[in-house]
Amino acid sequence: KKEIYYLVKGLIRFDKKYILLKKRKSDKPHSSEKWECPGGKIRNNETPKETILREIFEETRLKCEIIKELPLLEKETDIYKSKCYVYLVESASNKVTLSEEHTEFKWVDTYEVKKFDLALGASSLLEYFNNPVRYLN
Repeated sequence: KKEIYYLVKGLIRFDKKYILLKKRKSDKPHSSEKWECPGGKIRNNETPKETILREIFEETRLKCEIIKELPLLEKETDIYKSKCYVYLVESASNKVTLSEEHTEFKWVDTYEVKKFDLALGASSLLEYFNNPVRYLN
């Protein structure tokens, strides 16, 4: 039986820029020292919306407001299945305090995102950044 993961990702906007976080060096080559958007696993007692606001706060200390839910990202391999809820969120501040999980952050324009070495999961978010008129208004 395949393991099913329920995940969230947040595209955080402040002053028309979006934040990318750089993962700390790890033994996972697909994500070590690569860039991603904040997010994580949904806990049993949480809704996806509660999870994204908690994860964003834990990873960046930013307090955000959800603007809208974007299309669900689904992935299936031989081993697992994942459903990732993606939210466009607005931050009232750009004052970031990173958690232990990340080593740096950058605020970037939508067109700059593809220039970064993105973690595996983050590259599936390119659809939203490459089509800002459709998704990020």
